[in-house]
Amino acid sequence: MTSPALHLTLVRHGATDWNGAGRWQGWTDTPLGALGETQAARLNSRLAGRTFDAAHSSDLARAARTAELVLPAGTPLTLDVRLRELHFGQYEGVTTGEVLHDPHYAEWQLDPWQRPAPGGESLAAVGARLRKWAGSLPAGQVIAFSHGAAIRALLCDLFAWPAQPQPGYVLPFPYQLAHTSLTTLTRHGQGADVRWTLHTYNDHAHLE
Repeated sequence: MTSPALHLTLVRHGATDWNGAGRWQGWTDTPLGALGETQAARLNSRLAGRTFDAAHSSDLARAARTAELVLPAGTPLTLDVRLRELHFGQYEGVTTGEVLHDPHYAEWQLDPWQRPAPGGESLAAVGARLRKWAGSLPAGQVIAFSHGAAIRALLCDLFAWPAQPQPGYVLPFPYQLAHTSLTTLTRHGQGADVRWTLHTYNDHAHLE
């Protein structure tokens, strides 16, 4: 007998003013910006009529506010620290241009998947904590609001996507992820037999 499947919709939060300025946010609790509110409103219109059995969000304000704007009023929302962004440590709040002068930056960039930023965490750790969260979800239709690096780290962890340093880009991902984009997966099976399937990635048609 086939076990029930989990259908998971992952949403990157809307844009913040720090995103516009190119500042690394990480665990810094920046609010959603005006552009992000507009993006969330467009996603709300796109998802009108869709129903979910559960809604989860990072506890950081930019993700939780996106969830509030996207979901119907009164929808129960579970906040979970495991859905937070990569912790950039001492690099929180800086731009790429500013950090290039830090002597530890080049060392971190040798392997940003396994090496943590100074005072922060590694992307491998982010992928592991999101995988643990996703593995704990019951079957059904679930929507979750998280962050750009966190979602990509989860996909790298689940599907062994390559994470190689990219010239001019701090994160080792050659694939972008738009604000309020949709990434959808299903999970079948349990334990050692669990199987994940990716259906859509970076779907942001509502912004075009």
